[in-house]
Amino acid sequence: MTIAIHESALIRHFNTRKETLRAWEENIGARFSPFRGFKMPDSRLYCEHPDFLDSIVDLIITNERHIFLRGPVGSGKSTLMLLALRDLPTLADRRGNKFITGYVGMTGLYEKQMSAAIADSLRIKYRRSWESSQIIDAVAQESVRRYIEEKSRTALFIEDVADNQEAAFHKLRYLADLPTEEMKDDYRTALDEPIVTLVMSGTKLYWNAMLSFLPQIADRTEPLDVPALGDSKAREFIGRRIAYAKGTIDSFDSANYDVYPFHDDAITVLNTAARGNPRDLRMLARGCQQVAAENFKRAGSPDVDPEIARLVSEAYETILKEVR
Repeated sequence: MTIAIHESALIRHFNTRKETLRAWEENIGARFSPFRGFKMPDSRLYCEHPDFLDSIVDLIITNERHIFLRGPVGSGKSTLMLLALRDLPTLADRRGNKFITGYVGMTGLYEKQMSAAIADSLRIKYRRSWESSQIIDAVAQESVRRYIEEKSRTALFIEDVADNQEAAFHKLRYLADLPTEEMKDDYRTALDEPIVTLVMSGTKLYWNAMLSFLPQIADRTEPLDVPALGDSKAREFIGRRIAYAKGTIDSFDSANYDVYPFHDDAITVLNTAARGNPRDLRMLARGCQQVAAENFKRAGSPDVDPEIARLVSEAYETILKEVR
């Protein structure tokens, strides 16, 4: 007995739409959509703000303040962290100490989860049966040992810090206060500066939460507002994504690149609607791809012109207001 399975109209619709988008991508030489989302950002896609990145690294090197990267969702905070992480291993602080870095990108962590994530990121061993205080104590002892014996200072990056439970904050406070007076006495050597620098990220709301829950750290932390993309950076953002989808990102030249099939005026329209936010710009560009793909199917042109950009920007206006 043979059972016939018929495609529903909905499945046919989505398959046709997928084929239309793929035809547009193939026409411009892309292997996939240039505007797909990625769980972990790729630093090659980020349009660097050299002065801003330098200010982050300089604060870490001078060891005077902790850092809080402040900006709306999708503004590039996580990628900035990755860029700073990329640069630090090749640098030394003002006393000649090298850097050991750790990155905690998870959110919603409980106290023990936070402690374990910190230890894992810094490659510090601990027993799974240990309580959170024991794990953090192991992190503290090893950080001090590395500082004294290996001349290595710790830079700990914590993404969206206020998404984690309040109790987890106090583990950060303990690390921010290192070395303790007991450690100074035990080691009987010069421990006259902080040995852990915290680099945290979050929205302005998160920063306000830190002011409330951890004023002891906030008072010693420099908030840095992530800059929005200007029109030239927005153009580079689109160009990098197209190059990434074509497999040519490693040879991308920020002084000479192509944004075809996007028109320059269209990118200006999209960036105005996105207010310079990379996530919103990506979402709008993906909407433009969908419209342009339909045009390509019908008329053979893959171009994203200002008219398409305005149409998509107006259609997404309500959505953008809701997610900001």
